[in-house]
Amino acid sequence: MHNSRIRKGIATVSLSGVLSDKLEAIAAAGFDGIEIFDNDLVASPLSPREVATHCSELGLSIDLFQPVRDIEGVAPERFPAVLHRVRRKLEVMTELGATVFLACSNALPDAIDDTDLSAEQLHAVGDLAASYGVTVAFEALAWGRHIDRVGQAWAVVEQADHPAITLAVDTFHMLARGDDGAALAGIPGDRIGFLQVADAPVLDMNVLEWSRHFRCFPGQGTLDVAGVVAAVLESGYTGPVSLEIFSDVVREADPFVTARDAMRSLVFLEDQLGERLSGPAREKISAAPPVPQRTDVAFVELAAPAGSAYAELLTGLGFHIAGRHRSKPVVRWSNGGADVVLNEQPAPGPAATALGLVAPPVSDVAERAAALLWPAVDRTRGAGEADLPGITSPSGLHVFVSSEPGDADDWRTDFVPSTDAAQEHGWLGLDHVDMTVPADELNQELSFFRTLFGLEPEAPEEYIQPQGRLRIRALRARKGNLRVALNVSETGPDVPQRHGISQLAFATADVVAEVRRARSRGVEFLTPPENYYVDLDARFILEPGLLDTLREHGLLYDRVGDGELLHAYTLPVPGGFQVELLERRCGYDGYGASNTHVRLAAPR
Repeated sequence: MHNSRIRKGIATVSLSGVLSDKLEAIAAAGFDGIEIFDNDLVASPLSPREVATHCSELGLSIDLFQPVRDIEGVAPERFPAVLHRVRRKLEVMTELGATVFLACSNALPDAIDDTDLSAEQLHAVGDLAASYGVTVAFEALAWGRHIDRVGQAWAVVEQADHPAITLAVDTFHMLARGDDGAALAGIPGDRIGFLQVADAPVLDMNVLEWSRHFRCFPGQGTLDVAGVVAAVLESGYTGPVSLEIFSDVVREADPFVTARDAMRSLVFLEDQLGERLSGPAREKISAAPPVPQRTDVAFVELAAPAGSAYAELLTGLGFHIAGRHRSKPVVRWSNGGADVVLNEQPAPGPAATALGLVAPPVSDVAERAAALLWPAVDRTRGAGEADLPGITSPSGLHVFVSSEPGDADDWRTDFVPSTDAAQEHGWLGLDHVDMTVPADELNQELSFFRTLFGLEPEAPEEYIQPQGRLRIRALRARKGNLRVALNVSETGPDVPQRHGISQLAFATADVVAEVRRARSRGVEFLTPPENYYVDLDARFILEPGLLDTLREHGLLYDRVGDGELLHAYTLPVPGGFQVELLERRCGYDGYGASNTHVRLAAPR
């Protein structure tokens, strides 16, 4: 288990299930402590004392009781009822053994906009809390009626001037309102009572709906969570770093799976913090081995029995047998810089099953995967064969990690080179891989590639398909040529779904010649409709010769600035994926997104 001087916590609201199930899952993932969500306790048959005992047996501390709502900005005549409510919750906290409770800024429509009143009422709550030996962490909800930013909350905490009233920092509430770590400048760490952490994709929508449905773990969204956490730690804060996530996905997922994802996200967060912190704050960080300096594609693995259609497909695409495995029924096929490994061992059915990557040092990647709790692939290794650690992604993709060409653990050394096949023509390599994943596994798959290999996500894209919609999240290596596009296909219940690798895109120097050559060998490609070429001419005013060439060979086209993309797709092959051949010109760096609707409709 990965150890750290930072105490790791998570709110019970971040997992599905009943409280006892949540506690078991949180403990199994290695967390230090929890935030007890009031609703979870209210619905539990366990008494507060029994919950405290169970947490102790599991090795979990109860770091926070949350939330107590709408206790400031209240009409004075209703404030005694607030104190009664707080008193009863403090009695519960005494039985739990918790010493901090979270108080959210008032979000009710009748909240009073009066800083003096809010400070006075918080001071009174502080007196009551202190009498029970408890402190209050006051949080600015991003949808608070009058206090919705951390600076406003801190101003009220300062004015309340009570040692039991502290500031709660929540990364989502801050970042959703446009604040960053700089908004915490000057706030002493001992006045920050609690730190809650959540990420999210950037969405233009009501902030309450955004918060309740789309929060995710660090590394699954695009907010600068590490910047806020670094500012809190540099202030001298010594409490837990605790996850508080609300989303439709975690409400339905297995709590043990969610808890593991949560722990991985904090290991990933520590990586980012290690790059930002210095001095005493940096000493709190105990990071896993770093992500690889460079991640490149080595091979893609296809699984099918000997004599399958894959051998015919590879031959038609210009691949040749470059070697055979020393101890397994596995054949290496090559086409220039592109390598495909054909695994002929018995399998449930033909499919693209694995991806090989060059990501040295191999031992660090394996250790990092273990620290992140990603499962290893169960495989046998013959004497003298390369050490190729295998890790399984949430969707079931096997990823094997190779050392650099020429090293002892280079994957190529496991193959006896073929001497009877000549290289006919050379592709440039595997440009990118498309994977279709279930909607509820998208964040996990994003987390896999981000936390383990440091891939960086690009902006989400969405397209209409003949039945339903397609969502795409592309990622690419910071250094290296690995690109992965994760697809979520949302269709009606009557449309069969297939998950896994759905597209292998190979780069070529001359896609016209490659498509012509493949067609001559019997490879079938999609044929875009004539309407598509009329539209191309309208959008780009193409030279007649180029337009004729695209039409003749069934090519798709895109242009951004001076960059051009020419690409073609095979019909779906056994296993349900397509092969894309593409040619990038003048620095074109996209994926031909404008052609997605044609690609999706053409096979039908």
